Amino acid sequence: MTTTDTSGLTRTCQPTFTTAGLLTALETAWAAIRTRHPEVPDAVLVVGSGSPAKGSQSMKWGHFASLRWQSGDTQLPEVLVSGEGLKRTPAEVFTTLLHEATHGLADTRGIQDTSRQGRWHNKKFATLAAELGLTAEKDDKLGYSPCTLTDHAAAKYAATITTLAAALNAYRHPEPTGDGKQRTNNNNGIAAECECPRKIRLSKTAFEEGGPIVCADCNAAFLPEDIDRDTYPHPTFGPACTHGDTPADSDPEDPMVFYDPTGERYGIPTYPFKFAPDGLATLRQLHAKNLRPGGQSVVAQLMWRRGKRVAYLYRIDLAVPKRTATPAQLAALERANQAKRVCPACGQLKPYQIPRRTGACLDCTPGGAS
Repeated sequence: MTTTDTSGLTRTCQPTFTTAGLLTALETAWAAIRTRHPEVPDAVLVVGSGSPAKGSQSMKWGHFASLRWQSGDTQLPEVLVSGEGLKRTPAEVFTTLLHEATHGLADTRGIQDTSRQGRWHNKKFATLAAELGLTAEKDDKLGYSPCTLTDHAAAKYAATITTLAAALNAYRHPEPTGDGKQRTNNNNGIAAECECPRKIRLSKTAFEEGGPIVCADCNAAFLPEDIDRDTYPHPTFGPACTHGDTPADSDPEDPMVFYDPTGERYGIPTYPFKFAPDGLATLRQLHAKNLRPGGQSVVAQLMWRRGKRVAYLYRIDLAVPKRTATPAQLAALERANQAKRVCPACGQLKPYQIPRRTGACLDCTPGGAS
């Protein structure tokens, strides 16, 4: 009987990908997000199809579905990561997890952050996304859905993204979709939705003639998906609608009018008051932490009160400790402050600084002591 030496052969039958390893990496990344943001709920993570049902629809990278799973007496939400999206970079896959975590944070706080059956992402979503380390940009069809990872968040989750990258060695091929039958006439050619959402279909001529068609339930106009409700001249009628964004982007009273994360409008990234991304701080906040900018440039700004108030933002990770004054510097500062309390008229040392408007103490100023 002869034996064959197989010591030099490559073991090609050993699998290099396991579903368990992928799900473990995704669950670890979700746990890392919850560690920094405890309000993000625990969830069941699944990997599924993100292929669109129609050729006119776009690929789905993930979704968040509240109370989709039951575990004993506990209901858990579902977070889906599409298998087609695993072909992207690890940072982009992690951005999808942060995107869905933003929906989870909104669900925990009872905030309606989407409309149009979850497709339109409103301004409330954008503010929550900034809180988790994302920069949301407005899309005409999806609202503030497109998100990118901030540099600070990327550095903060660097180890998590590296661990996730090791498990992303497989992806799902998109399912083929047909182009579908294209309508050639103009009869009932437009599908429009309100904010309930309910849907109607009408011709283009009927939509363009006369005033908008309004839903009696939510008081919102029926609009096609390709029309931005925020910029539509008549988005709501009658009582305020609670389903969508009010007011419009151009309303100066709306703090989100200053949400410009790309700096396209104001020159540098701009955020409303109290909505600065994690990792940035004003000069006063740095001083409260005993820090100073350390020569770094301004990276963003806060704007409020109709743009009359502005506070510049600096990166906390680039800040350096404040300098400690020497005894000689402290003594010189004390002498300078004491000189400001000496009245030029009577020469007496006062417990307050001499007012500049009078140039003399209150006793030497007519009517100053009254």
